[in-house]
Amino acid sequence: MDCDFHITERRYGPTVHLAPAGEFDWDAGPVWDGVQSRIDESVDVVVCDMALVRFMDVSGLTRLIAFADTLRARGTTLFVVNVRTQPAHVMDLLDDLAEPGGSFTGGPADVPTAALRRTLTDRATAIRNRADDGQRPVGPRDARHSV
Repeated sequence: MDCDFHITERRYGPTVHLAPAGEFDWDAGPVWDGVQSRIDESVDVVVCDMALVRFMDVSGLTRLIAFADTLRARGTTLFVVNVRTQPAHVMDLLDDLAEPGGSFTGGPADVPTAALRRTLTDRATAIRNRADDGQRPVGPRDARHSV
Protein backbone atom coordinates (compact mmCIF):
# COMPACT_ATOMS: atom_id res chain seq x y z
CA MET A 1 0.00 0.00 0.00
CA ASP A 2 1.23 3.50 -0.81
CA CYS A 3 1.90 5.77 2.12
CA ASP A 4 0.89 9.40 1.74
CA PHE A 5 2.23 10.28 5.18
CA HIS A 6 5.02 12.84 5.38
CA ILE A 7 6.43 15.22 7.97
CA THR A 8 7.72 18.75 7.50
CA GLU A 9 10.47 19.55 10.00
CA ARG A 10 11.72 22.97 11.02
CA ARG A 11 14.27 23.80 13.64
CA TYR A 12 14.37 27.08 15.52
CA GLY A 13 17.38 26.90 17.83
CA PRO A 14 16.53 24.39 20.57
CA THR A 15 12.95 23.99 19.31
CA VAL A 16 11.80 21.57 16.61
CA HIS A 17 8.46 22.01 14.85
CA LEU A 18 7.01 18.89 13.27
CA ALA A 19 4.04 19.05 10.91
CA PRO A 20 2.94 15.52 10.01
CA ALA A 21 0.41 15.23 7.19
CA GLY A 22 -1.70 12.37 5.88
CA GLU A 23 -2.74 9.14 7.55
CA PHE A 24 -0.73 8.27 10.67
CA ASP A 25 -1.05 4.50 10.60
CA TRP A 26 1.16 1.40 10.42
CA ASP A 27 2.52 2.38 6.98
CA ALA A 28 3.67 5.75 8.36
CA GLY A 29 6.02 4.08 10.84
CA PRO A 30 9.26 4.34 8.82
CA VAL A 31 8.66 8.05 8.11
CA TRP A 32 7.95 8.76 11.80
CA ASP A 33 10.96 6.72 12.95
CA GLY A 34 13.25 8.63 10.59
CA VAL A 35 12.18 11.98 11.99
CA GLN A 36 12.36 10.75 15.56
CA SER A 37 15.94 9.59 15.07
CA ARG A 38 17.01 13.10 14.00
CA ILE A 39 15.87 14.76 17.22
CA ASP A 40 18.97 14.85 19.37
CA GLU A 41 19.90 15.89 22.91
CA SER A 42 20.28 19.57 21.93
CA VAL A 43 16.50 19.89 21.44
CA ASP A 44 14.61 21.34 24.41
CA VAL A 45 11.09 21.56 22.96
CA VAL A 46 9.26 19.67 20.23
CA VAL A 47 5.98 21.02 18.87
CA CYS A 48 4.00 18.49 16.85
CA ASP A 49 1.30 20.27 14.83
CA MET A 50 -1.29 17.62 13.94
CA ALA A 51 -3.53 19.91 11.86
CA LEU A 52 -2.87 17.96 8.65
CA VAL A 53 -3.25 14.46 10.15
CA ARG A 54 -6.68 13.46 8.91
CA PHE A 55 -6.56 9.91 10.30
CA MET A 56 -4.65 8.19 13.09
CA ASP A 57 -5.01 4.58 14.17
CA VAL A 58 -3.77 2.85 17.30
CA SER A 59 -0.36 2.10 15.77
CA GLY A 60 0.15 5.82 15.03
CA LEU A 61 -0.99 6.76 18.52
CA THR A 62 1.32 4.16 20.04
CA ARG A 63 4.27 5.67 18.16
CA LEU A 64 3.30 9.15 19.32
CA ILE A 65 3.06 8.03 22.97
CA ALA A 66 6.43 6.23 22.73
CA PHE A 67 7.91 9.40 21.21
CA ALA A 68 6.57 11.44 24.15
CA ASP A 69 8.08 8.94 26.61
CA THR A 70 11.47 9.08 24.87
CA LEU A 71 11.47 12.88 24.91
CA ARG A 72 10.38 13.01 28.56
CA ALA A 73 13.25 10.68 29.54
CA ARG A 74 15.68 13.13 27.88
CA GLY A 75 14.15 16.17 29.57
CA THR A 76 12.63 17.44 26.33
CA THR A 77 9.13 18.91 26.40
CA LEU A 78 6.57 17.85 23.79
CA PHE A 79 3.51 19.85 22.80
CA VAL A 80 0.98 18.24 20.48
CA VAL A 81 -1.31 20.89 19.01
CA ASN A 82 -4.21 21.18 16.55
CA VAL A 83 -5.40 17.59 16.91
CA ARG A 84 -8.33 16.97 14.57
CA THR A 85 -11.55 15.19 15.54
CA GLN A 86 -10.71 11.64 14.41
CA PRO A 87 -7.23 11.47 16.02
CA ALA A 88 -8.65 13.06 19.19
CA HIS A 89 -11.35 10.39 19.24
CA VAL A 90 -8.70 7.63 19.10
CA MET A 91 -6.88 9.30 22.00
CA ASP A 92 -10.11 9.50 23.99
CA LEU A 93 -10.88 5.83 23.33
CA LEU A 94 -7.45 4.74 24.55
CA ASP A 95 -7.86 6.80 27.70
CA ASP A 96 -11.34 5.34 28.31
CA LEU A 97 -10.00 1.81 27.93
CA ALA A 98 -7.05 2.40 30.27
CA GLU A 99 -9.20 1.82 33.33
CA PRO A 100 -10.27 -1.78 33.99
CA GLY A 101 -13.95 -1.92 33.25
CA GLY A 102 -13.65 0.37 30.25
CA SER A 103 -14.43 3.78 31.70
CA PHE A 104 -11.58 5.98 32.86
CA THR A 105 -12.18 7.51 36.27
CA GLY A 106 -8.71 8.74 37.27
CA GLY A 107 -7.33 12.24 36.98
CA PRO A 108 -6.13 13.79 33.74
CA ALA A 109 -2.47 13.11 34.58
CA ASP A 110 -3.15 9.36 34.78
CA VAL A 111 -4.39 8.80 31.23
CA PRO A 112 -2.08 7.21 28.63
CA THR A 113 -2.27 10.29 26.41
CA ALA A 114 -1.64 12.85 29.19
CA ALA A 115 1.76 13.84 27.75
CA LEU A 116 0.09 14.51 24.40
CA ARG A 117 -2.53 16.82 25.90
CA ARG A 118 -0.21 19.15 27.81
CA THR A 119 -0.60 22.84 26.99
CA LEU A 120 1.79 25.76 27.34
CA THR A 121 -0.32 27.04 30.23
CA ASP A 122 -0.13 23.65 32.00
CA ARG A 123 3.65 23.60 31.63
CA ALA A 124 4.10 27.14 32.93
CA THR A 125 1.79 26.47 35.89
CA ALA A 126 3.62 23.24 36.76
CA ILE A 127 6.98 25.02 36.73
CA ARG A 128 5.68 27.86 38.91
CA ASN A 129 4.08 25.41 41.36
CA ARG A 130 7.26 23.36 41.60
CA ALA A 131 9.23 26.51 42.39
CA ASP A 132 6.62 27.63 44.93
CA ASP A 133 6.70 24.22 46.64
CA GLY A 134 10.46 24.47 47.03
CA GLN A 135 11.04 21.21 45.14
CA ARG A 136 13.78 22.78 43.06
CA PRO A 137 14.48 26.22 41.70
CA VAL A 138 13.27 27.12 38.25
CA GLY A 139 16.32 27.05 36.01
CA PRO A 140 16.93 28.62 32.61
CA ARG A 141 15.87 25.42 30.82
CA ASP A 142 12.48 25.53 32.56
CA ALA A 143 12.05 29.21 31.84
CA ARG A 144 12.58 28.59 28.13
CA HIS A 145 9.89 25.91 28.18
CA SER A 146 7.34 28.06 29.96
CA VAL A 147 7.25 30.86 27.41
